[in-house]
Amino acid sequence: MKTKNRLEITNFGIVPIINFKEITDFSYILEENLALIINDFLKETKIKTRNVFFNISAPYIFPASFLVPNIPERSLPQVISFESQKHIPLSPEEIEIEYRYLQVESENQQAKQWLVFLAAIPKVYLERIKNIASLAKLNFSGYSLEYFNPEPYFQQKPGNFAIIDFGHSYSTFYILRESQIIYANKLKLRGYDFLSSIMNITQYPEDKVLDLILNRGFLFNPEEKDFKILADNFLKNIASTIQQEIEKIENTFLIIIEKVYWTGGLCLLSGFKEEMLKRLSKYQQDILIPADFVDGEKFQLLKEKSAIFSQAVGVLLRKLLG
Repeated sequence: MKTKNRLEITNFGIVPIINFKEITDFSYILEENLALIINDFLKETKIKTRNVFFNISAPYIFPASFLVPNIPERSLPQVISFESQKHIPLSPEEIEIEYRYLQVESENQQAKQWLVFLAAIPKVYLERIKNIASLAKLNFSGYSLEYFNPEPYFQQKPGNFAIIDFGHSYSTFYILRESQIIYANKLKLRGYDFLSSIMNITQYPEDKVLDLILNRGFLFNPEEKDFKILADNFLKNIASTIQQEIEKIENTFLIIIEKVYWTGGLCLLSGFKEEMLKRLSKYQQDILIPADFVDGEKFQLLKEKSAIFSQAVGVLLRKLLG
C-alpha cells in the first residue's frame, strides 16, 4: 500500500521452495506447479491482491560493467546498445536491458570517462514469468532486475558503498555510487555450504541442522572443535572473497568504498556481524534493514530480521515509488 512517499506493508510471508531451478525448468507442467505454489502462498497469507511485480534473480541476468570515452551524454544510449553486443552473449533482439551511467576520473585524472553498468534479461525467460503469472491468474504489473533493487535504500545516502546480499544458493555483490549501482555480480558464497558441512559432520537431517544453525549461528563452544573450525573457515572465506572483490573494484574504477552493508538471512546469524567487523576492520559496516524504509507495524517489528525481505521490499520501492 502506498502512503505519500512511503510504503505500508500490510501483509507478507515466506514459502520454502526446494530445487527452485528444477521447478522453473523449460516445462509447461512445472510452470503450472509454480503457479500453484504461488496461489497456495497467497491463500495461506490471505493476500487478496491480484497485481504482482516479479523480482528477476541474478542467475537469469547477464551483468556487465564497462568504461566509455567522454562522449556527449546524448550519444550514450546508442553507444551502450552497441557495447552490449560485446558483453552479452545474446542478440539485441533477444534481450531487454537496463543500465546506469555516471562520469568518473580516468587513470591519469586528466580526462573523465563514462562508467556504465548494464544488466540484460532474455526475453524468453521474461515470457515464462508472464506465463506463470497468467497461470496463477495474477496481473503481471512489471518486473525488477535483482541487480538494481538496493538503489531505493540509498537515495538519501550519497557516497560509495558495497552491499552483500547473502542467499541460500548464491550471494550478490553490489557497488553503489551516488545512489546508483555501478557494478554487481553473483558470488559463489552460499548459506547452503555451511548447512551441508554441518550435516556431513552430524549426519542429522537438514531440518534439524537448520534449527541448530538458526539457534547457534557461528557461536560454538571450545569443546565443539569441529563446528568451530567449520564456522571459522566459512567466515574466513567470506571475508577474503569480499576483500578481494572490493579491492578489485577500487583499483579498476578508482573509487574508495566508504561502508559495507550486509543483508540476507546469513548476516542475521549470531556472531556474523561481530566476526566481519574483526575480519574486515578496514571498513565501516552495518546491516541493511528494510523495515527502516516502510510503514506497517507488523513488518517493522521484524527490525533486523527484515533483512531477509531486502529484495522484495526493494522491488516494491522501485516500482511503486518510482
